[in-house]
Amino acid sequence: MALVDYSSSDEETETVPVPTPATAKRKKTSHTQIPEDDRNESKPAALPPLPASFHDLYASTVRVSTTDDPSLHQGRKRVNPHKPGHWPSHLYIEWHPPPPQLQTLASFLSALHPALTPLSVSFTSFLTSDLGVPLPLHISLSRPIVLSTGQKYQFLADLVARVKASGIAPFDLAPVGLEWHCTPESARSFLVLRVASADTASHLNISTLGAPKEGDTYPILHAEEKTQPKQQQNPQLTSILQHCNALVQEYSQPPLYAYKEDNGDTAFHISIAWSFAPPTPEVRRRTEEIFSRHATRDEIRGLRVCVDGIKAKIGNVVTHVPLPGRAKRGDDG
Repeated sequence: MALVDYSSSDEETETVPVPTPATAKRKKTSHTQIPEDDRNESKPAALPPLPASFHDLYASTVRVSTTDDPSLHQGRKRVNPHKPGHWPSHLYIEWHPPPPQLQTLASFLSALHPALTPLSVSFTSFLTSDLGVPLPLHISLSRPIVLSTGQKYQFLADLVARVKASGIAPFDLAPVGLEWHCTPESARSFLVLRVASADTASHLNISTLGAPKEGDTYPILHAEEKTQPKQQQNPQLTSILQHCNALVQEYSQPPLYAYKEDNGDTAFHISIAWSFAPPTPEVRRRTEEIFSRHATRDEIRGLRVCVDGIKAKIGNVVTHVPLPGRAKRGDDG
């Protein structure tokens, strides 16, 4: 076998160039000025955003118990206890607030916390996890329902077909109210933002304190329409809900907002925090006081929720069902 001929160490020391002070000298800069080369090297490359489907893969937490243990979930209890062969399911719209909008909501909750502390009322934010990671927010389109193993695949196929046949194009929503809300299924109180179609939100005034409405608990702020006659606040959401309600009833599951005379048109909301404490009149008053600050109110009114599909969570599997058609754009001429 032939040997490879390497150069000797003496040859290397003779051929390797040594930088001289003249070549190593850099252009002088001030103490506060960063050299151009350093700026180019330290500037991180822009990373592309994560695809929407990424969030669906990690939408569920790790299961740590086969029984209902409230101590593992901040004292919360399952609406539907776990049973083998039964799949807890939910239909909803998911919203990932962009950083500026997330900061608007976080600032409001940060201001509300010291206002409620003297009342011994604490609440938990839905905005971020315990580690400070932003969490998605939701608009429910069904109650917590249960599907059997033999139903879940056909249910999802039926849902996809009905959403596709609905002809509802993507649309935007805007906040039109704020209130504390309780549900019969839960022992918790929820601080929620009522939402309406962005096309109708401009005709609504959310700065007025309304009297309790039928079916609502502990209302704070309700949308009051400026124009007459009264029109639907959520034509797209109401239509989607009707499709979802019809489907879940075919699978012997209860519909959502069935008790509402307006088919749930004014009931759609986004929960931003929850508490075990009941929202007393004083809690409502202080919440209203924080919200009514002009800067806070106007910033929240400026939020927009882009809806391009609905989510179906069956067990731990989340499926995105896109709305058909294209989002509404300005005139193309």
